Amino acid sequence: MTDLAHSRRKSTSALLPVATATFAIGIFIADMTLQLEIAVEVLYVVVVLMAARFCRTQRVVLVAAGCVGLTVLGYVLTPHEQTLAAVSNTLISISTIALTAFLVLQSQSAEVTLREHANLLNLTHDTIFVRDMSNVITYWNRGAQELYGWAAEEAIGKVTYDLLKTLSPVPLEQIEAEVKRAGRWEGELVHTKKDGTQLTVSSRWSLQRDERGAPTEILETNNDITERKRAEEEVRTLNAELEQRVIDRTAELEATNKELEAFAYSVSHDLRAPLRHMAGYAELLQKNASSILDEKSRRYMTMIRESAKRMGTLIDDLLAFSRVGRTEIQKTMVSLEQVIKEAVSEVRQETDGRNIVWRIGALPEVYGDRALIRLAMVNLVSNAVKFTQTLPQAVIEIGSLDEKKDEIVVFIRDNGVGFDMKYVNKLFGVFQRLHPADEFEGTGIGLATVQRIIHRHGGRVWAEGAVGRGATVYLSVPKS
Repeated sequence: MTDLAHSRRKSTSALLPVATATFAIGIFIADMTLQLEIAVEVLYVVVVLMAARFCRTQRVVLVAAGCVGLTVLGYVLTPHEQTLAAVSNTLISISTIALTAFLVLQSQSAEVTLREHANLLNLTHDTIFVRDMSNVITYWNRGAQELYGWAAEEAIGKVTYDLLKTLSPVPLEQIEAEVKRAGRWEGELVHTKKDGTQLTVSSRWSLQRDERGAPTEILETNNDITERKRAEEEVRTLNAELEQRVIDRTAELEATNKELEAFAYSVSHDLRAPLRHMAGYAELLQKNASSILDEKSRRYMTMIRESAKRMGTLIDDLLAFSRVGRTEIQKTMVSLEQVIKEAVSEVRQETDGRNIVWRIGALPEVYGDRALIRLAMVNLVSNAVKFTQTLPQAVIEIGSLDEKKDEIVVFIRDNGVGFDMKYVNKLFGVFQRLHPADEFEGTGIGLATVQRIIHRHGGRVWAEGAVGRGATVYLSVPKS
């Protein structure tokens, strides 16, 4: 059916120029032979307009040229004197026909341009419609029909806000004022479709003006972002739930840590009294019964006393570790140089008779709890002294790095036995030891205590080392 209709239109379009030209020639012959004295030029204009209504541009030009030619021929063949008035009338007739043809062609060109633009707008899947300054819809493309459900015939002539039941977080009057001021606006709107469902669109408004600059209409382009907004809302909800879960989990962990600290403190404290009794009675037994005990029994008694002493040290260190988490921090400006001097002085009794080279550089002041920072430094210096005791000459270097503007970094470096970097994650764990207890004394709590102290100051601790080539422990604390 479509091909048949197209063929009919094509045949009609081809016959119309012939028909209009025949009509024009007929008018000319009738006027010449019958001397009708009619204004044939008016009929020629009608002929041109008829051709413009149904024919293409080239055929309109041919029809208009033919009418002009007939007018000239009529002037030449007319048996009257070639007066100036006759010449003027003929020129006026020719000009009228030519002007009519020109205006017709201009109109056809504008119509073709508008049709092409409309076709282009219909090719896009974006929602595009135009409304005049009274918000009455004057154009409605296929994308708008697909999105909202109304055909162009249903939408054109309706008030935009009434048809779409537009909702906006910003008053619509304010948006329109912004469009008139700036010529454009972008934002999000909520529209209602023909089936009653609501959708969120990303809307762009563009103000159109005439040649005088007066506003004539608003071109609106909309993209459906309902699913994106729904996904964003789901993400926000999930983030809020996750954040709340993190808060709850953090509170649970803090409560659990406090309970564990209280338990460790209580157990450690309660174990001290029976352990003291055990050690005391073992010492009395060794004194009073050593004469009647054989060598193996005396060795057993010595092992009992040494084990009790070691257990006492473990309990004391565990209590100190627990106190670090329970103690309220009292921050002041602390001189690290003075703290390091006190720490070196405290370990002097462990260094008697040893060849130790101390290299202590300039150290800054830090803002923190002096007692806790002193405890951390004593542990680190004591570790450096302990793990260099097998060397003929120990070198212990203490200094600071001025690499970052927001934190102070201090290091304690030694040339001792070092450690394997693949076990670095165990270095700061409670009761974690990387060396045999019979070679180096200790409970494995010292570095864990250092880490807890520095973490409570908002800093961090890390270490570098190699087996047989020494180790370096770094700690950082914020400057403010």
